[in-house]
Amino acid sequence: MVPWHKPIIRKGRKAPMLSDEKRNRFFQLLRESTKEEWVWMNGYLSAMMQPMLGSDPVFSEQVPNERVVPNVVSTSAISSAKLTISVVYGTETGNAKKLATQFVKQLKDLGHNAKLKSTETYKANELDQEKNLIVVVSTHGDGDPPNAAKKFVETLKERTSPLKSINFAVLGLGDTSYPLFCKTGEDVDQELSRLGGTRIQSLGKCDLDIESVATPWFQSLSQKLGGIGVSSGAITKEASPVAKAGGRIIYAGRISQNIVLNDTGATKSVRHIEITCDSEIDYEPGDSAGFFPKNTEADVNRIVSLLNVDSEDRVSFSNETWMLKDLLKNKVSIRNLPKRVLEKYQKAINAEIASGVFDLDELLTQYPWKGDVQALVDILESMVPRYYSISSSKKAHGDTELHLTVAEVEIKTSIDTKAGLCSGFLSEMQEGESVEFYIQKNPNFRLPSDETPIIMIGPGTGIAPFRSFVWEREANQASGKNWLFFGERNFVSDFYYQAEFLQLMETGVLQKLNTAFSRDTKKKVYVQDRMRENTNELLKWIQEGACIYVCGSKDPMSKDVERALIEILSQREFDKDKSPEEYLNQLEEAGRYKKDVY
Repeated sequence: MVPWHKPIIRKGRKAPMLSDEKRNRFFQLLRESTKEEWVWMNGYLSAMMQPMLGSDPVFSEQVPNERVVPNVVSTSAISSAKLTISVVYGTETGNAKKLATQFVKQLKDLGHNAKLKSTETYKANELDQEKNLIVVVSTHGDGDPPNAAKKFVETLKERTSPLKSINFAVLGLGDTSYPLFCKTGEDVDQELSRLGGTRIQSLGKCDLDIESVATPWFQSLSQKLGGIGVSSGAITKEASPVAKAGGRIIYAGRISQNIVLNDTGATKSVRHIEITCDSEIDYEPGDSAGFFPKNTEADVNRIVSLLNVDSEDRVSFSNETWMLKDLLKNKVSIRNLPKRVLEKYQKAINAEIASGVFDLDELLTQYPWKGDVQALVDILESMVPRYYSISSSKKAHGDTELHLTVAEVEIKTSIDTKAGLCSGFLSEMQEGESVEFYIQKNPNFRLPSDETPIIMIGPGTGIAPFRSFVWEREANQASGKNWLFFGERNFVSDFYYQAEFLQLMETGVLQKLNTAFSRDTKKKVYVQDRMRENTNELLKWIQEGACIYVCGSKDPMSKDVERALIEILSQREFDKDKSPEEYLNQLEEAGRYKKDVY
């Protein structure tokens, strides 16, 4: 199964395209509509599409002929115990999601660390990390699970190993006009019990009159959760790295997920990659993971062939003896050779090399090497690590798991275009393959105190650390407000982590989300344009003490964002004794304006 926090990729379906006329009318309608009207339209269209897609609407707004879901929990149900609780929903029409969403909000009001998850994207190994699991699931057709819950139910039925200590309760939704009323709820309840779970409350069964059962069931469950009287915080594990190298702790992990985030029709490829270790990974939101990629077999074989030598010849590099093919694959840099290497090569062959970007195989093709192999090795340099911002939170995703958001870049050389060395290396890795990495600490890009509001500006893969930030704040139940600016090329294909960010809006973790998709309109719109549109609100947040974070490309994005910030600050009505530039410098010195740009 793919994890619940991921966008759902449906293979084999091409996104239908609107004509230019319809597309323009569509965007005009959106511009003329309020947010509330967007929600209604989204809910209405999603409900109409259910028979074809078998999935839930992004928003749980009521659609025609659909019953209103009740306010399920009384806020008077006070709990002294602060628990970590997962509320998992499996739904066909959206009712189970509405119930689960409202229950999560109420549990948070009671002080619990509650998380909303979908059965459609729930990972099998998450079951072993749950302490308190509430499942709200409907039954579809003749006793069948909803499409979104089929894998979840199958996982439970196929599992043979007992669950770790877990408390659970199940609420089923159904229709008594069908003979197998609430069959999916019954199955989930029985399987969790079979696997060793402790039932907090008896199975609840809702007929079409949902509120008559759901309201008292949730109220009773809240009281019982409050009586559990134990904290279910994560168990601290001792880190068990595989080795230390050059002062670094090297972790041995394996690829557990590697999917493309972009949808059909995208003009680029960005991947969500998950790495799992057998021990705790020591990192914090804002840190990066460092990787030493390997050169491709094809590149290595070409170089050996061009040199007309044996791949197993021994050479010396940094006072170590290597087999040539191993050295070329694992140790030395053969891509995008720096100018200093090209100058040494040029001197060695006594011929002028044209300006440009060269990989070693291309250099050997155009300017053949005339000396022995050791002399060539002597002018090559070691590969340097590549860093990627971590896009997960230990508290939200587990302390043995690390997530990356990796753009598949292309490098144009003097005669070819190739995949980026490390992005290509990671993107090609299959689930189950081993990978080593280390953590690059970034103490200057840390979250502030839980009560401090934050403004995050992260177009493209700059979104990575902010995904980590918001999930960390969700896990901490931080009271500070969160505002995210995200930009990319196209809304339909490039809105990374759309479902989970909208879910975080629903559950109140994100207060504001502004997006800019530059290629959806004739006039390109970027994150800095959205910032200018929200000048007054941004100034209010800054005056209230908000910290501003920027992540992504240094040039031109970060410079454009900084210019926009200066323009916005020029309109402030507070601290007017300083110029906008001076005020921004003051924010930076105070640790309230932080950049992680590259």
